[in-house]
Amino acid sequence: MVRVSAPGKVMISGEYVVLEGAPALVAAAPARARVTLAARPTRTSDGSPPDPGRSPDAQPLPPEALLARTCAESVFGPLTRDMDLAIDTSALRHQGNGEGSRKLGLGSSAAAAAGTVAAVAAANGLDVSNPTVRARLLPIALDGHRAVAPEGSGADVAASTLGGFVRVRRDGEHLDAARIDWPASLHLALVWTGTPARTSDLVAKVKSLAARDATAYQRAITPLREAAATLLAAIERGDARGAIDAAAAHHDAMQLLGETAGAPIVTPELTKAAMIAHSIGGSAKPSGAGGGDVAIAFLPSESAIAELGDACRIAGLALLPLRLGDDGVRVDEPLD
Repeated sequence: MVRVSAPGKVMISGEYVVLEGAPALVAAAPARARVTLAARPTRTSDGSPPDPGRSPDAQPLPPEALLARTCAESVFGPLTRDMDLAIDTSALRHQGNGEGSRKLGLGSSAAAAAGTVAAVAAANGLDVSNPTVRARLLPIALDGHRAVAPEGSGADVAASTLGGFVRVRRDGEHLDAARIDWPASLHLALVWTGTPARTSDLVAKVKSLAARDATAYQRAITPLREAAATLLAAIERGDARGAIDAAAAHHDAMQLLGETAGAPIVTPELTKAAMIAHSIGGSAKPSGAGGGDVAIAFLPSESAIAELGDACRIAGLALLPLRLGDDGVRVDEPLD
C-alpha cells in the first residue's frame, strides 16, 4: 500500500487574466486530498469481481483521477500488480449544519489529479517530496486534470503538486510554475462566505462577453490585468502596504468585470468581507472565480486576523483555520 496526500489551493492574484497568459499567484492550502493505492482483492464483499473504475468502497472514481493514473503509468511504468485507487477529498469541504458537505473552492479535483500521479510515482520508487521530481509530476497531473478542466489555467494543479506559494504563467498548453517566498510582514486570512460557486458558469459568462463585445471586454479586463500585476509585484518585493492597496484594486476590478459580463463575481458576502477587512487596515478580494466560495484578506498584522474573525462572526461570515503555503504532494505512509 502507498498513501499520498496533496494540498488544496487558494488563488491569491490573477483570476481570469491568467487564462489569457498573465501571471498569477496561487498558494497551497493545508486541507489535503488523500490518495491510496492498495492491492486489489480478487473479489468484493458480495463475491463479484472488483470494478477498477470505482474505489474500494464502491464509489465512482473521479475522471481526473482515472486519467491521471493512466497518464502516470504511461510515464513511470505500469504498477507491478493490480492496485485499487481510493480518493478522499472530504478535507476540502466544509461541513454545514445539517445541510451536508459544501465545496469550498479549494481545488479538490486538482488535488485528486496531483495526488494520483504522485501515488503512482511513489509506487514506482520515486521520492515525490523532491522538488525535481515534483516538477516532473506537474505536466502529468495537468494532463490528468484536463479530464474535467480542459481549458483551466492549471494554477490549482501547480499548487497541489509543488506546494508553497507558486507564481504561474500559462503559455498555450505549457505552464511555467515556480515557488516564491512570502513576505513576513503581510498576513493572510480566508473568509468563507457560506455560499459555494460554480467556476465554470462564471468563466463562461466572461468568455461570452469577450466573444460578443471585444471592446467592452477589454475595458473591463484591463484594470484587472493591471491590478493583478501590481499585487504580484508588491508581494515579490515584500511591500505589505502596496499589496494591501493592490488587493483592494483587484477586488474592484473583479467587480467591474462581473458587472460588465453579467456574472455575479463579487457577491454581497464578498463585498461585506472586503468592507470588514478595510475597516481594520487591510483589504480582501474574491479568491478564485468569485460568485461565493472564499474571500482572501490581506492584513498588516497577526492581531488584525483576530479582529477580522470577530467582525466576520458578527456579520455571519466565518474565518477558515487554514494557514497557506502548505507542503506539496508527499507520501503519508510508505509503500509496504
